[in-house]
Amino acid sequence: MFKSKKRLIILLLLLFIPLFIMSYQKKSHPSLNEIFVYPFDLINGVTSYIYNSFSNVSSAIEENDRLNKRMAELLIERQSYSEIMLENKRLRAILALKENNPAFYMTARAVARGYDRLLNILIVDKGKEHGIIKNMAVITTNGLVGKIYTVREKYSEVLLLNDPNFSVAVRLQNSRHEGIVAGTGRRHCLLKYIPPEESVEKDDLVITSGLDGIFPQGIPVGIVNHIAKEGTDFFQYLEVIPFQSDSKVEEVIILKPFTDKALRRDSK
Repeated sequence: MFKSKKRLIILLLLLFIPLFIMSYQKKSHPSLNEIFVYPFDLINGVTSYIYNSFSNVSSAIEENDRLNKRMAELLIERQSYSEIMLENKRLRAILALKENNPAFYMTARAVARGYDRLLNILIVDKGKEHGIIKNMAVITTNGLVGKIYTVREKYSEVLLLNDPNFSVAVRLQNSRHEGIVAGTGRRHCLLKYIPPEESVEKDDLVITSGLDGIFPQGIPVGIVNHIAKEGTDFFQYLEVIPFQSDSKVEEVIILKPFTDKALRRDSK
C-alpha cells in the first residue's frame, strides 16, 4: 500500500515538473535551453568583438600607411614644384641679364666640382665645341664667379673667385678707389693695394674695374666685411665677402672676351 502511494507521488512529480517549466517559460523567464546556450553566446560575442577590434585596427594601420605614402608623394611633388619654380626664377633673371648685357655669350650648367685638390675648380658643361676659350669671365645674376681656366672639347673648368690663384682688378663703387681682389682659399677674399689714407667703409660695394683686360667693368664682386689699418705698413687689410657663394652655383653665364688682351693670354 505504501509502495503504491510512493509510486503515485513520483508519477505526479514527473508530470508537474514539465508543466511548471512550461508555465515559467510563458512568463518570459529564460528556458533551460537558454541557460545552457548563454555561455556559448557570451564566448561567441567576445570572440566576435575581439575579431572586429583586430580587423578595425588592421584597417586603421593600412589606412595610415596609405596616407603616409600619399603624404610622402605630395611632399616629393611639392619639392619638385619648388625646384622648378626656383629654376624658372633663375632662368628669368639670366634672360633679363642677357637682354641688358652685350657681353653675354652663353649659359652653362655646373656639373661637378674639380678633382684637383690644389685648385678650387667648378666644371661646366660647355667646351671648345661651343666656342669657349680660356680666360672668359664667368658670372651669375648675383655676381662674379671666376674665369675659364681649362677648356676641353665638351666641358670647361672654372677657376673660382676664392681660389688663391685667382685675382681680378676692382674698384670700390662709391669712392672709386682701385685695387685687386685675390682669393684666399676660404670664404672671404682680400682687397689689396688700398693705401691707409684712403677711406673705406664696411659694406662698401666692390665691382670689377675692367683694367685687367679680362673682366668687363661693373660686375658685382662682393662687399667689404672687415677693415684693419693698425699693424699694416703700406696698405689696408680688407676682407671682402663675395656676392656669389661658390657652393651655391648651379647655372652660370659666360661672357665674351671684351678686349684682345684676353685672347692674347689664351694663345700663350
